[in-house]
Amino acid sequence: MGKLQPPTPEHSLDTELVKKPKDLLEYVLVHELIHLLEPTHSERFVEVLSKHYPAWRKARAEPNELPLTAEVWNE
Repeated sequence: MGKLQPPTPEHSLDTELVKKPKDLLEYVLVHELIHLLEPTHSERFVEVLSKHYPAWRKARAEPNELPLTAEVWNE
C-alpha cells in the first residue's frame, strides 16, 4: 500500500487507498512517515509506531479483510 524508495526519502502510495477506510489510510501514512526515521521494520520502528499509532496492529490486519480493488456490480 505504501513503498519507500531507499536510499532517497521518496515514498509512493497505492491509489487504491482512496477507496479504503480513513483509519487504514492514516495507518499507512504514519507507517510510511516512520520509515523516514527507521527504514526497516526493526524493534525501533515498532516502538516509534506504537508511540504514534497505538492501534497499529488492528489497522494492519484490516487490509487483509478488505477487497483488493473496488468491486464492480453488473446488473
